[in-house]
Formats: sequence, structure tokens, C-alpha cells
Amino acid sequence: MFRLILFGWLLACMALLVHSELTELDGPNICKRRESYPVEVVYTEMQSYQERGSNWCLTIPPRCSTYRIKNRIVNKTKTIIKNRIVRDCCDGYVSSGGECVPHCTDHCEHGRCIAPEKCKCDHGYGGPACDINCPSGWYGRNCSMQCDCLNNALCEPFSGECECAKGYTGARCSDVCPEGRFGANCIEECRCENGGKCHHVSGECSCAPGFTGPLCDMRCPDGKHGAQCQQDCPCQNDGKCEPESGACICNPGWTGDVCANKCPVGSYGPGCELSCECYKGAPCHHISGQCECPPGYQGERCFDECPLNTFGLNCTQNCSCENDATCDRATGVCICNAGWRGDRCEERICPTDKFGPDCNQTCECDMEHTELCHPETGRCQCSIGWSSAQCMRPCTFLRYGLNCEQTCNCKNGAKCSPVNGTCLCAAGFHGPTCEESCAPGTFGQDCALRCDCQNGAKCVPETGQCLCTAGWKNIKCDRPCDLNHFGQDCRSVCDCHNNAACNPQNGSCTCAAGWMGERCERKCDAGKFGHECSQKCQCDLHNSLACDATNGRCVCKQDWGGVHCETNCRTGYYGENCNKVCRCLNNSSCDPDNGNCICSPGWTGTDCSEPCPTGFYGMECKERCPEILHGNKSCDHITGEILCRTGYLGLTCEHPCPPGLYGPGCKLKCNCEHGGECNHVSGQCQCLPGWTGANCNESCPTDTYGQGCAQRCRCLHHKVCRKNDGMCICETGWTGTRCDEVCPEGFYGEHCMNACACPSANFQCHAANGCVCRSGYTGENCEELIASQRIAEANDKSAGRASVALTLVLLTLFAFITFAVFFYYRRRVSNLKTEIAHVHYTHDTATTWPPSNHNFDNPVYGMQAETRLLQNNARKMNNLDQRSTLSTEYSGDDSNASGRVGSYSINYNHDLLNKNLNADLTNPNVYNDSLKEEHVYDEIKHKEGYKDPGEYDHLDYSRPSTSQKPHYHRMNDTMLNINHDEEKPNNLKNMTVLLTKPEPPTEPEPQHESFDNTNIDNVSTASPSSSPEFRK
Repeated sequence: MFRLILFGWLLACMALLVHSELTELDGPNICKRRESYPVEVVYTEMQSYQERGSNWCLTIPPRCSTYRIKNRIVNKTKTIIKNRIVRDCCDGYVSSGGECVPHCTDHCEHGRCIAPEKCKCDHGYGGPACDINCPSGWYGRNCSMQCDCLNNALCEPFSGECECAKGYTGARCSDVCPEGRFGANCIEECRCENGGKCHHVSGECSCAPGFTGPLCDMRCPDGKHGAQCQQDCPCQNDGKCEPESGACICNPGWTGDVCANKCPVGSYGPGCELSCECYKGAPCHHISGQCECPPGYQGERCFDECPLNTFGLNCTQNCSCENDATCDRATGVCICNAGWRGDRCEERICPTDKFGPDCNQTCECDMEHTELCHPETGRCQCSIGWSSAQCMRPCTFLRYGLNCEQTCNCKNGAKCSPVNGTCLCAAGFHGPTCEESCAPGTFGQDCALRCDCQNGAKCVPETGQCLCTAGWKNIKCDRPCDLNHFGQDCRSVCDCHNNAACNPQNGSCTCAAGWMGERCERKCDAGKFGHECSQKCQCDLHNSLACDATNGRCVCKQDWGGVHCETNCRTGYYGENCNKVCRCLNNSSCDPDNGNCICSPGWTGTDCSEPCPTGFYGMECKERCPEILHGNKSCDHITGEILCRTGYLGLTCEHPCPPGLYGPGCKLKCNCEHGGECNHVSGQCQCLPGWTGANCNESCPTDTYGQGCAQRCRCLHHKVCRKNDGMCICETGWTGTRCDEVCPEGFYGEHCMNACACPSANFQCHAANGCVCRSGYTGENCEELIASQRIAEANDKSAGRASVALTLVLLTLFAFITFAVFFYYRRRVSNLKTEIAHVHYTHDTATTWPPSNHNFDNPVYGMQAETRLLQNNARKMNNLDQRSTLSTEYSGDDSNASGRVGSYSINYNHDLLNKNLNADLTNPNVYNDSLKEEHVYDEIKHKEGYKDPGEYDHLDYSRPSTSQKPHYHRMNDTMLNINHDEEKPNNLKNMTVLLTKPEPPTEPEPQHESFDNTNIDNVSTASPSSSPEFRK
């Protein structure tokens, strides 16, 4: 059995070794094959066996044997054959160095085995075993045959077979490698891509047009095209050319052979194939299609007009128009509202304080706080920080800016500037929104003041008031609590007894020497003394009566002395017989036995000449000086008493001088007024807020307040600023912490406590004065318009002035007329006398009355049939009869057939004369049907045509009141055609012309009688005085 197991184990090991070797093979030429191998296995089998037993039976001995068959499982071993797949060298190959190499049965002499039974001969050798060698170009046995290989091919020395060079093939190596092949034996496959061809020898790729790279796997770079990518692209505007042909591929928005042209108007995008979708006839961008809106429009499709106050291309320009004017969205030209003019509508049409279509209405705005009174409507545009219809009120609390429309963002009760919203922090706060409290050690407005609090006290950031720590008081917290108080603000009462010191901070008791207990109510126990009863008495118990609890001094029995009652010798001696002199100083004693010094309290050293070290005192210098608050660093070396600093007193110098005292020993008296506190050390007065001066007897200067008068009042419309806390006492009509708020609408007066109850809408509530007339009204009840009153006053003044002026004019005119009439009458009379003196009268007795035309052309004198004065009812004839034709030249003598009277020539304006005649004919007071021949007196005005003021006026312009001549017809120079530049004849010449008859014609004239003084009875003449025609 053991041998069988050992054999199986050896077989398994060998199989593993073989398998291990095979599994280590690597490389090509490895094949797989199925292999059988034995395996010993263990198996179980059911085995029967006979078991013997015994039973009781009737035999002797009484046990009988019994048998039974049982089965059991036993293990057996056997060898089985299994198959497995193993790696082994293929046929014709053998394993060598872990690889499978070809095997040639015949050893290759000058070559190597490259395949099973095939040698690869070295150059110049041939044959199956590479043992044949021939010169180049020859082959065969004895190298007698010549090779016929081409293209530098080699021939095999044994068989003459051609071994082609790289890139060639064929029996004689005359053919290049077929397309797609190259290299030795043309076994290499070309790797050129995109239609590229490779060289048959090297395999180098020759790329098709448009490609480049070792394998022709890359397109031509941008800007190049064609064979070997040698040609430059002509495309513009970042266009790309087709690598093969060079045709341009244009970017979106460009077109043309070389991409030089933009898309036509109305199109855009790739290939210019997309259409623009813009309104208002706007073009679009040739690339993106974004609409290029005309000036005044914007939006994706130019559908939206420019926003307010913008204009121009893409609405990028801002309008410069003022006063709510609009501007043309395309050009930016300002379109002014009513009341404005100018390029930017910046110029008011009306003056600053006027408005209305005619600028005749007065603005009701408070001009001091008004930015603008609208020139058309009169509406008040308030300055920044002001509001109300008349701009009379500043912005209300927490509002600011134009029209008070913005809300302040100030914290902690701060107000903001009504102009720009800047926070005006209340005292104790700072920061942009007053959200930060003053930093420790600062207080007041803008946290600009430094706190002067001492001994760890904090100051209130608003007022600078010191919040003292426990045990301190006074304005600066520089004064400890007095003898009987302690704690916060010194409000707690001390409960210490027997001259104990009370700690001003916590009220704990520091007992005087000789006392103990929490409140120092108990004396030291017997045998103890000093502070806290911590020292033990050194008195001789037999010789002393007691020990002083305060300083430990011994009270000796009679006949005993010494520091400890240790001797009965007199002072200064010791020894058994008290005959030795004691050398100890400062009332110290000697030890009675050895003479050593026993120092009295406060002294030390060999001879007790040295005081206690600093910080110690008393018996044997064992007592430590109390903790000193405001005293010297040490205490009295004998008694422990402390010498306090100036301004302090008490057991441990813990208390200041009482109020009203200061200085060393608190013996000096303070002199502070108005509640000022006296510094217990220096006596300097610390004034209450609102007071200043060495003795606090001066109030703060104007506009200052607070501690030390260091803060500035910030009141605006105020009567006074309260000196202690800076509270503003406002003027009438103002309120607010800074007096910067006008009384609310409807209230007025001191503190705005009075309510307005105005009787009509013509009143307005004035913050200071209550109900007053609105602008434009006046009167007791504000019912009268100021404009009407002004007009009435102006009318009254104008009427008064006009009356005065009229009176003066009338008086002047009356005086002038009076003088003119007087002088005119005198001249008239004088001239008439002259005329009468030169008149020649002729009369034809044969002529019947009335003669046809025998009258003078002077309307004053006419030939009368009766010898009487001229009468008004007589018909007066002249040459201006309406039936006659007007003549402008001399017409002959008075005796011709025409019957016309010769006269001086006057050039009449015929049209004007007809007009005047027609006017007279239409006057029923002048003409009627029965008197058509009668003509009115025509007054000829030559006054303007004469230079001499003394010249004769032919006719008076105003008829006398007694005249019955019905009408005057005045003719001006234009009708008379008088030449002003000609020399004017004087009166005498005029009369000569009027009265002198022209030269008679050649025909004989009828005889006329001459009038003279002798036959005056034959004719009547009218004197100027008798004729009503000349009466004035």
C-alpha cells in the first residue's frame, strides 16, 4: 500500500514539472494538445462482515454463541486516467529558452533555421544547408550559371532563385509591388489614408490633394489647399477653403467667390439664406441677423421705442432736456413743456416768481426752499429735503430726498439729513446707519469725546456719565465710599464694629488689632493679640497679669518688669543680683539670666536698635502691616499705624475725605458751587453738567452743554440749548429733538400745542402765527384778492394823476386860446384895414341883377344891387358854381361872352374837390333844391405853406357865434397843390393879386364908373366891423 502511494506521488510530481515547463512557454509557434495522465483516487465501499455474540441458554455453561451479518463502509484507492489541455511547441518547433523555435534536421552551416527544415542562408551562400558559396551574379554547382535577376535583386547561389530587393517582386524582380503593398517581398501593407499612395520601397505616403501628414490622415491646415497643401487660400473674412479644390466656404453673413461680400440687405446667416425679421424697415446684421434699428428704436425686432430720456442709434445717448421735457427719440431735440424754452428747455419764459400764460400770476412758493416755480402751472418744485404745496416744510421724520420720497435707514433713534439721507446719529452711536455704539472709552456726538471715568468705571455712551464699579462714586468715580457705606453706588451700609475698616467694594470688615469675628465684634482670646488675633502673647505667665490684645504688651505683676515681665530688676539692669547693666535700646529689656536683649514692639537686632523691616511691626516684628489701599507702602513699625496719602483716611486708608474737605489729613475746605464735587485729593471742583469754571460758578458758553461743556448743541431753530443735557428749546413753530421739524399740519405756536381753526379756505395755518391769509389774499377775513386791490389802487392813482393832468392841460389850453384870440383879432383888424385901403371897385350899371359872373373871387365882398351892408340872406356868387367848369388858368376879362370873372390862378385837385362838393351836397343844412346855385364858404388853409408867422390868414378857422353861414369846407394842401418850396408872396401881394383886374383884351371894353369918395352914394361898402362875417 505504501509503495502504491509513493508511486502515485512521484507521477504527480513529474506531471507538475512537465506542466510547469510547458506553462512557461511564451511567444509564437505554441500549440495546444490533449494529454492523458493517471490520478490515484480514494473511494468508499460497503463491506459485509459477521459479528459473534452470545445469549443465555440451557447449556453448561449457560451461554450460547450467536452470529449476525453487519455492513460497514471502508475506503479504497484506485488509479484513473484523466485528460488535460497543455501548451506545447507545434510540430517542427522545439522549446528553447522558454520559446518555440523552428527545427532543421540538417544544420544550417552559413545561415539560420527560419522555419521547420528551412534555412535562411547568409549572403553569398546557398543550398538546403547553406553550405554552397558563389560569386555575385552566379549560381549553381561550381557557380557556372549566371543570374538574371533585376533591380539589384540577389540570386540564390544554389538554385539561382531571385531574392528581390525591397519594393520589387516577380520571378526576375522586374515588377514593383502591387498597389497597397511595399517593402521586402511586398509583404508590407500600405497605411496611407484618404486616397494617398505609398512608395513601393519605403512605404512613404504620397497624399491626394487636400490631405497631408505621414499617413495622409490630416486635412490641409487653414489657409492651404491642393497637392501637398502647397497653395494658399484666397478666402477673406475668415472664410475657409475646400482643401482639395480651394473653393471658399464662407462664414455666416458673407458671400462671393472669396467671401468678400456681405449678405444682401434683408438676408443673413449661413449662405445668406435666412431672412431678416425687423420692423420699421430696419436692416439686420449680415451675420447674426440682429436687427440694426434706426435711431429712436430698439428691441429684438426694432419694435420698441427708446425708453424715456434716451435717443439715437440703439438708444445709447441720453437726452439733455430739462424740466420734464421730452426729447425726440431719433434726434434728441428737446420738446419743451408749456412755460419753457431753449435748446434744452432750460430757460423759463416767465420770471422766477411769476407764472401763467401771460406771466401775470405770482408764485406762492417759499422761494428759499423752492427749486422751481413751474412757469405754466405755478406748481412748486421743492428743493431737496423740503415738501408741502408751498415748500414750507422740511421732510418729516425718517424721510429725505427729492419730494421726501426716500426712507431713512438710520438705527437707534437717529435722524437723517432731509437732503441726502446721511444719518445724524444720536449721542452714543456712530457708523453709516448709527448701528454701532461708541467704543469703550468714548461717548457723545459722533463718539468724539473721551470718557474720564476712573477705577474701572464705564461711561454711558450717550452722555458720558460714569457708571462706577462697586466701592466708588463721584462724577469720575474717583472717590471711594465713605466710612459707613460700600457697594454699588455706595448704597449699602457697613456693619463693622470696634473701629474696624469696611471694604468699600464688598463691605467685608478688616478688624482693628485685638478684635476678631466677621463683624469684629469679639476681642481676641486670651493669649492672642494683634490683627486677626494671629499673634501669641510672649508674657511670662507667672509674672504677668495680662497681655494687651491690641499690641501684645505685657501687664506685669508688682515688682516685675521687662518686655515679657521676665525680670524683677530695675530698668536697665539684669543678673542674679541685678547688678549688670543692660545695653538694650528703645525701652527693650535684657534676659535676666544671660542678658540677651528682649526687644520692645517695633524693634529688632542684637541691641534692639533696628526698626522692624518694611511691611512688619509690633512684638518681635512678627505682625504684618495691614493691606493698604490708599496709603504708604509700610506702616509704623511700632504701632502698625498707617500714614494715609493726601485725601484719604481710615484704618487702611480706604476712605476719602468727607464731602466738603480735602487735602492732607482732610483738613482743607472745598469751595465748589452749583453742586460741584470737590476732589478729595486736590480740592479741584468737578462741575455738574452745564457748569464750568474753577468753582463751577459759570454756566456753559452759548451752544455748548454737558460735562465740561465739551459737547456742541445741534439745535437748528431754537431759542436756547439746555446746558446740562443739550435739550433744544425750540422757537415758535418748530419741534423735534433738534428743532428741525416744522409743526405738523394744523398745529402752531409754542411746542406746536395750538390747533389751527381757520374760518375759510383763504387762510392757511402758519406754523408760528396760526391762521394767516394765503398768498394772493388780504383783508381782515382774507376775502380780498391782492391783485384786485392793486388794480383798484392803480386805477385810483391813475385817475388822480389823469385828473390833475387834464386840469393842467385845460388850463394851459385856455390860456393859449385866450392869448391866440387876442393877438389874432388885433392882426385881423390891422390886415383888414390894409385891404380896404387898396380895394378898387367897379360897377356896370347896365348889367342886370344878378350879373352872371360879376363878382370878386373873395367871398367876403360881392357886388350888391342895393347900397346896403352885406346880408346873409343875399345870394353870393362866385366862380365856383357847380355848373361851371373849373379852370386852372386865367380865363379872360370879366366882360367876355362867357361872363366869367377873371381871378388869380389856383391849381385845384379836381377829384378831392368833387369829393368835398359831394359831401356838401349831402348835407341838408347846406343845400336844397331851391338853392342849388348857392355854394358854401370855402376856407383855404395856407398856414402850413407860409414861413412868416405874421402872414395874413385869409379866413378864420372858427366861425363867430353870430355867423349864420351854414357850413365850412376846408381844403388842405394836397387839394390846393401848393408848392412849399416856392417863394411865398406877402399879404400885400396877395391882396394885389386878388383885387387887381387883369389886363383887358384887344377888344374894346365897356366903360365902368370908378368909385371914389365923390360918388360913394352909388355903392355901399361893408366895413369889417359892421359885417357879421368878421366879428369875433
